[in-house]
Amino acid sequence: MTVSDVSNDGNSYTVYDESCREVNRFYASNYGNGEMRGFGEHFLVLQDNDTFVIVNAENGQEIGRLYSSSVGQFKHANGRLMVFKNGSKLVVYEVNYSGVSEISSRYG
Repeated sequence: MTVSDVSNDGNSYTVYDESCREVNRFYASNYGNGEMRGFGEHFLVLQDNDTFVIVNAENGQEIGRLYSSSVGQFKHANGRLMVFKNGSKLVVYEVNYSGVSEISSRYG
């Protein structure tokens, strides 16, 4: 399944696949204050205060957590990747169903 869109009604997120069919709905409060920052191919990035919670869009299970003190500011997600800006460094993370891992970085 590939995520094509995510809508928010204030309390919950509704995830749509590439055929624009609803595939999941879950409550933001399950992930702290759960403010959505972006989404990739199969995941959502939610922010709960200083923690980024990466969630499987298909089943709502948490894939991983990253702390802003370690990764900096969320920049964007695309496909299976997330990008953070940590000071003057851009850091790329790969998200798969079993976790999150840093794959590259550069100053810029």
